[in-house]
Amino acid sequence: MPFAALLCLSAANSLAADGGLTTLTISGNIVEPDCVINDNQQIVVNFGEVLTTRIDGANYETPINYTLSCANLIRNTLKINLKGTAASFGDGKLFMTDVSGLGIRVQNAARTVITPNTGTVSFTYANNSPPALYAVPVAQANATLPDGAFNGSATMVFSYQ
Repeated sequence: MPFAALLCLSAANSLAADGGLTTLTISGNIVEPDCVINDNQQIVVNFGEVLTTRIDGANYETPINYTLSCANLIRNTLKINLKGTAASFGDGKLFMTDVSGLGIRVQNAARTVITPNTGTVSFTYANNSPPALYAVPVAQANATLPDGAFNGSATMVFSYQ
């Protein structure tokens, strides 16, 4: 039995050594969708007056109002990714603000959380109608939030699915 195994191994090696060589050329084009987001203007989400004692991850949910216009798409299946710094709490699912202990959760219409830098919203583009997104302030457990303004930011990136 060991002799048969050696013969098979030897036969496989001789077949590989007798093969020919050729060059494989791979080419293509990298394309991104040609879209204009919010008429190239900054998207602003204003929560208005927020009571620190009422921030519970549900109160103050605010729509993210923006426009999307795409042309010459090679297909209409797109996805959104939000790039930004994650808050130090919230399991990496919140965007950081300039107030310690306060983060912003972004979610789609089904209330699925869009995780900073890795989460996506897949959608089919039609009629210049972007998918609905919402922002919600979230306080860290036992955080004492100060009075005053807060700010956070993210970059919205559209690409093909």
